[in-house]
Amino acid sequence: MREQLIMLLGEVLAYGGGAAMVAYLFFRFLGKSWIESKFSQNLELFRHQQALELQRLRVEIDALLSGALKLQQKEFEYLPIAWVKLDIAYSSVSALVSPSQKYPALDRMTPAELEEFLEKTELLDTQKTGIRNSDERVNAYREAIFWHQLHSVKKNCNDFHNYAVHHSIFFPPELKAKLTDVAEHLWQAISAKELATHIEDYKFQSDTWRALQKDISPLYFAIEKDIYARLQEHGRSSADCR
Repeated sequence: MREQLIMLLGEVLAYGGGAAMVAYLFFRFLGKSWIESKFSQNLELFRHQQALELQRLRVEIDALLSGALKLQQKEFEYLPIAWVKLDIAYSSVSALVSPSQKYPALDRMTPAELEEFLEKTELLDTQKTGIRNSDERVNAYREAIFWHQLHSVKKNCNDFHNYAVHHSIFFPPELKAKLTDVAEHLWQAISAKELATHIEDYKFQSDTWRALQKDISPLYFAIEKDIYARLQEHGRSSADCR
């Protein structure tokens, strides 16, 4: 191209070509190449920048997907345990406040049968002695065993409450609120039953049972439904990922 340009330039000058013609020749032979070269460089730079941006987006999307999957995995792991603990707490509270309490017929037991029964209980030795010496063994046993049952129920509710609070960050806000709400209602039922027993107010005890049926039971079954739906959703998501 250089030899062609020199030859053509010589011809132009020989035939009296002016500066405008010379400038045109430089544009035609040099400008076109320069423009094409610059365009090629800019295109390559653009492609490189696009590739970098796509790579950045892939990394960002992968990180977001990875984080979402980890959260789903944690929720899938913790929700069943939360439900088991809630079920234990709810069942124990229901048994505690239920007006239908059944006790063994201690008054009709022989001394040997009574001893065999008392040995299997968690009662203190002083409480066992009180039952042996009582003229109304069933009543004495009912009063003694209640406080052991109360302690066990409180332990179950505390276990559920602590677990739900510690792992609530992995649960949806609406479900988290329901778990917190049912935990508070269970504690209220326990406190009401404890007070009613202490002051021997049987009407208050009946009110506690009705409150459980009205407020706690619907919430308990609503949570069961929500947890089941969440687990099913996570199960489908895991299948889709595979």
